[in-house]
Amino acid sequence: MESIRKLALLCLLLFIFAVPTDGLWTIAGLALVKISGLLLFGMVALLIISGDSMRGSPWFFITMTAYICWMLFSFLWTWMPVNYETSLAINSEQSIKEYLYLFMAVLLAFQVVRTEQDLNLAFAAYLLGAIGLTYFLVRGYDPNSTTVRHEIRGFDANETSLQLSLGLPMALYLLLLAKSWLLRGLGLVYIPIVLFGIFITGSRTGFITALLGFIGLIPWFWRTKFIWKLVGLGFFVVIALGVTSMVPQKTLDRLFSSGTELSQGTLSSRSITWSRAWLEINEAPFFGNGLSSFRRVINKYNIDYTAHNSYIAIMVEQGIVGLLTYLAVIITVLLQAFKIPTEQRLLMLSLLFIAIAGQFTLTLNGRMFIWFAYLFIVIKANLEYQPQQINQNYQLRLA
Repeated sequence: MESIRKLALLCLLLFIFAVPTDGLWTIAGLALVKISGLLLFGMVALLIISGDSMRGSPWFFITMTAYICWMLFSFLWTWMPVNYETSLAINSEQSIKEYLYLFMAVLLAFQVVRTEQDLNLAFAAYLLGAIGLTYFLVRGYDPNSTTVRHEIRGFDANETSLQLSLGLPMALYLLLLAKSWLLRGLGLVYIPIVLFGIFITGSRTGFITALLGFIGLIPWFWRTKFIWKLVGLGFFVVIALGVTSMVPQKTLDRLFSSGTELSQGTLSSRSITWSRAWLEINEAPFFGNGLSSFRRVINKYNIDYTAHNSYIAIMVEQGIVGLLTYLAVIITVLLQAFKIPTEQRLLMLSLLFIAIAGQFTLTLNGRMFIWFAYLFIVIKANLEYQPQQINQNYQLRLA
């Protein structure tokens, strides 16, 4: 049984590694993310058949199931008012497959991640995958290019930068808490590499979420000795100077205009899309227009964009009911985070804050890496709760 679980864990780690690059790594023409996903499903199915019990947080499963079921149920009233058949318009059948795949992947991850070491390896797998994403990003980078932003062909620069930002709390977690010096070294190396990647995308979303990624350091910095405070500050100053010296000034100007854009701008025309989306929300406030309908519904206003906001996208497609179920997932994860010890809690909360904040400017509610953030927090909380439960059961037996 244990050998099967270890093989399943290996498949999961491969899957987590492959998710950030999403098809950039291939084997014999097949995307690594698909190969690893199929292997994971097969191994966990074998684990369950062998008699292993289902594991996980009941409340997280309930809220996640409610959200995904409502998303799939909304297929019944999907409304397509505009003949908008392009590669950019995701069809409802494709969305059904994506959500079922997401549900199974999250469910199965609980079955194989059972120890702190397993969780550390999951963090390491994501960090290595994000470093791989940075490699593909930097490989074609030309600092003398006339463009302000740099991206991988076929990848959205904002989404890329957010994936890199999500790794920052994981890197800090390994750096501060991992027993293995190899994992600590990975966390240390990750920070300057991905900060450079985030900066060259010119993404304001990536820049702001990267700052959120460091708030988990506050309690550690507060209680450490003065000499280590100086060392830490010196380390981050060197990284900041090194990264900014390699990024063109026009890109830095764009990043540092984030505050002005928030207070005075249109968030790169997003506010225009949102204002039209609210008109559609008023037309179908409770149940929405159905699964994957946003881009077709909004196209009648001559807008050829996604919602660039997960919460508005859900409101348009699944209505208030859909939004409430998704918020229930987030609230459940937030409450689970308070089971984690204080010093580690803020590191995990910063992971959640990045996922929440990133979805105010991007439509990511169905993206696997966002659910990884939720999943890792809940798994960490359950790892902390299990030893207490074992001790309580042991005391009851003695009594």
